[in-house]
Parts: sequence; C-alpha cells; structure tokens
Amino acid sequence: MSNIVPAGKKAVELAVKHGPKVKAAWEVGGKAATEQVKIQRARAANKKRAFEKARTVAEGTVLRQLQGEQVVWVVFAGDEPVASYPTVEADLAELVTHADLRQRQTPEDYDRSRAKARAKQAAKKAGTAARRRVSRAAAPAPDPANPSPRRPRSG
Repeated sequence: MSNIVPAGKKAVELAVKHGPKVKAAWEVGGKAATEQVKIQRARAANKKRAFEKARTVAEGTVLRQLQGEQVVWVVFAGDEPVASYPTVEADLAELVTHADLRQRQTPEDYDRSRAKARAKQAAKKAGTAARRRVSRAAAPAPDPANPSPRRPRSG
C-alpha cells in the first residue's frame, strides 16, 4: 500500500504541471478529433450492417462505392442491388452502373480478411512483447552501489 501514495502524489503533480497545456490542446484539436472518431465509427457500423444484410439474402455480396465524398456499401442478391448502407436517395442500379462488379465481396471473404488482419495484429503485438522481454533481459544489471541510476538533468 505504500506505493499508492507516491504514485498518487506524482499524478497530482503532473496534472497541476501539464493540465493547462492539455486543456489548451483539447480546445484546439480535441473536438475535431472526436468528430472524426464519430465519423469512423459510423462508417464501420454501415459496413457491418451491409455484411449482416448480405448474409440474409441469397448469394449475398457487398460492393464499396463512392457517392460524392461518402462511402456507400451496396448489398447485392445475386446480380441485383437490394440495399445500401447508409441509405442513399439515388437509384441503386444507377449507383452501380459503371462499377466493377468483380470487386464485390462475400461475407465469408470479409470474415477471412478480418481474421487475417486480427492474426497479423496479434503477431505484431506478440513480437513487440518478445522484443521488450529480450531488451530487458539484455539490460545491464543494476549497480549495487547506486541502486537507482539516473542521468543528471542537463540545462
């Protein structure tokens, strides 16, 4: 329990020291960053809904299309467009008139690509952890005469 007080004291010191800078940074870019996160979440939710819909129709596939600056996921039943996420006012057949229909993705392809991406991320994380363990093991042993070696501050 003795470690809690110094850690809490350090946290308070850092909050007092850096709090005004963090507040100013939030006012400059935090709200814009929050809006971007909301947009990204909405895009991901639309993609997920499109693939869920494709699972429910016969020969369901999904095609990514752009309408203006907006990404639209068009769901197909066979070769016929049946839905879009987000919904658009334009006719779906018109939206995909000049699209390369070979780029459509089945829900199974989507699941495989997601699993592959998750495996790649897990391997990267495991590799990073292994490198940390190796670097800690290779670090020189602490000097018994100076138990907490710190470099002097410059300037």
